[in-house]
Amino acid sequence: MMSAYKTPGVYVEEIVKFPPSVAQVETAIPAFIGYTERATNKVKGDLKGIPTRITSMLEYETYFGGAKPETTIQVKITDVRVNGANERNIVVNQPSEREPFLMYYSMQMYFANGGGPCYIVSVGRYGDDLDTNDTKIVNVNDIDLMTHFTQGLNDVRKVDEPTLILFPDATAISSDTTFYDLYELALQQCNELQDRFTIIDTRSYDADSPTDPNIGILRSEIGLGKDYLKYGAAYYPHLKTILDYKFDKNSVSITHVNEADPQAKVVITNNLNAIDVAAAVKSISDKSGATDLAGSLAEVVNYLYSINTGGKEGLNLEERNSESKDYTGARPLTLHGNLVKLLSDLEALIDVKSKINVEAKAAISALEDELAAAADVTDIQGKLAAFNLLFEDTDKVEQVFEELSKLTINLKNFIDDGNTTKIKNVIENNTSNIVDEVNKLITITMPASPAEIAPVAKGDTTIFDGIETSWDTLKASIVDEVAVGPQNIDLDTNNGELHGRSLGSIESSDNETYNLILTEIGNLPLVLPPSSAMAGVYARVDSDRGVWKAPANVGLTYVMEPTVKVSHEDQQNLNVDTVAGKSINAIRSFVGKGNLVWGARTLAGNDNEWRYVSVRRFFNMAEESIKKASEQFVFEPNDKNTWVRVKAMIDNFLTQQWRAGALAGPTPEKAFYVSVGLGETMTAQDVLEGNMIIEIGMAVVRPAEFIILKFSHKMQEA
Repeated sequence: MMSAYKTPGVYVEEIVKFPPSVAQVETAIPAFIGYTERATNKVKGDLKGIPTRITSMLEYETYFGGAKPETTIQVKITDVRVNGANERNIVVNQPSEREPFLMYYSMQMYFANGGGPCYIVSVGRYGDDLDTNDTKIVNVNDIDLMTHFTQGLNDVRKVDEPTLILFPDATAISSDTTFYDLYELALQQCNELQDRFTIIDTRSYDADSPTDPNIGILRSEIGLGKDYLKYGAAYYPHLKTILDYKFDKNSVSITHVNEADPQAKVVITNNLNAIDVAAAVKSISDKSGATDLAGSLAEVVNYLYSINTGGKEGLNLEERNSESKDYTGARPLTLHGNLVKLLSDLEALIDVKSKINVEAKAAISALEDELAAAADVTDIQGKLAAFNLLFEDTDKVEQVFEELSKLTINLKNFIDDGNTTKIKNVIENNTSNIVDEVNKLITITMPASPAEIAPVAKGDTTIFDGIETSWDTLKASIVDEVAVGPQNIDLDTNNGELHGRSLGSIESSDNETYNLILTEIGNLPLVLPPSSAMAGVYARVDSDRGVWKAPANVGLTYVMEPTVKVSHEDQQNLNVDTVAGKSINAIRSFVGKGNLVWGARTLAGNDNEWRYVSVRRFFNMAEESIKKASEQFVFEPNDKNTWVRVKAMIDNFLTQQWRAGALAGPTPEKAFYVSVGLGETMTAQDVLEGNMIIEIGMAVVRPAEFIILKFSHKMQEA
């Protein structure tokens, strides 16, 4: 409407001549719902259950950590004498109990196959660095996987951008019914929101069965109608990838057979004799003097308690209620230095404990090979457990070391800040404080008066005395049992020097074998469900060609081969389901071509409208793009002026898609139509009710799934 002009002058009015445009929405933004090591941005746990957008593997590792290390990889080393020379054969087996959390590896596959921006929803954490309200997942059987995944799916519902839904860790679900119920929930969300698509895995695979039962199970368990099935595609089989396992070197066990020169006994005995527990303990707590306790622990206690060394400037806990203690100046910094030395000595003692465990377990492994030695093994195991308790039990060495390490770091930070209140609190007032942690290592007898002897001299260090005593008992038991003597001369006749050890323990002693084992572990194929790789393929094809191009006849990166070799005949029953139409797309290996995605159907394989993945996903894109662009017309006058603008906007967008090759037809008029108007798509009653009805028809290109070449003879004409 023209403005009411009242003041003489020149006025400018801008007249809108062009229709608004439709911006194409993203088409391949997957949401990965599963388990991560952590979920932290700035504060521990601040990304728990929050769909978080990332664009690279580096971002994933920064916010969500890495894979859970494997702990059940076993190595068998066999030494054989051939022509007087020793030949070593190394065989590494797949983890006997593989960790079920595959999110990290799945992200590697996604980015390797062309993936870009995506969302991560952490429904549980298996790492150690968690917030106090989080619970570390130790055993997947102890948690309700379905509840976690369902909550993650609900979290994704609240975010508009994701267009693909995946569950990399869903194969951890032990029940077929529960597994496919989860995918049914995802398909229902896709049907409701109409802007996303689900990539479905089979729960498992059977490489030995000519007709894998997992195919029939998928078709039986997903019982939704075609209105839901058109929003998902299934891929089969699982893939052997070149990705490397993350593993704990100290949990990789070695079996070493050497018939010609069994050295296990000699090596164990020599290594045990080289371990000096007494020296490690003495550096912390030396009670060799008649009256005084020495060592790094004594130095810390002196600064915490002694009236002689503390004085007014010290940290005198005898005068806890007085105001004479001074937390300024050099005294707290001196305490920090003493704590650093104590922590170093405690760490050295813990390292000695680790070495003892290596030798004890090697001895146990060697003896377990002989049935007659069962009682001896039990004796060593019991004494080793008692020894370890002195380190691992509540308020013992390792727990104190961990807590004291954190407190020492905090103390230094507060010293640097000059915050005397926080210095005082971290030393003696906080719930977790230095005084309390030190008191777990030594029991202090306070003097009746400052004139008496310093309390450090009366300290009770039973914990360290117990370590020495327990070690002596354990060592005697091991050396006695593995020693070559009349009573066990026939034991351990074929165990090599590495038998019963862990990979981490041989890194320095036999670096050559260590690296050979690492190579063999790196050669183990890591099997993953195909969904994450397919999400990457979707993103790559969308970027290179367009969402209208079928994501098929495309190679896969980081894949050695499928776990099941699907033949031409096998795929007939996968691609076409005559009973319910639930097509399953095969991933196949072809000679000279590599591993290709060889299927492009949705689960609605018998539906002529929604048979192909590319058609469904193009409609998702077009519907969402036009929907968002049309929101500006809500509450505009429902008249011809608005109808013309809306129609022109949609016409322009679909013309662009036609030019890109997404719509079939020699002209735009043959490729699509847009209708809107009174007497065309609406009645007068529709207008009265506030409805603007727009009909859009699109002839989306469809993949040439079957190329049929017809040959015939032709008569000679000349």
